[in-house]
Amino acid sequence: MAYSSHSTVSAPALGNFARLALAPLRLIDGFFQSVVAANRFAHDVEILSMASDAKLTKLGLKRETLVADLAERSDFFRAA
Repeated sequence: MAYSSHSTVSAPALGNFARLALAPLRLIDGFFQSVVAANRFAHDVEILSMASDAKLTKLGLKRETLVADLAERSDFFRAA
């Protein structure tokens, strides 16, 4: 007995369609993850900018280079 399929859409085509259909959602998700990371970074900068010089030294940071030092340590600013 032979198997006969009346479907005109193959399985790989459905996978490509699903990937394309979900692409905008992945883009939106990436955008919101970036916003959350940027807010977290800004919060860290704000909190540490109010810290004493002694506390910053203990953390290995300098007030003059605080933002650059935090950016260097952050996953958000790492080159891909």
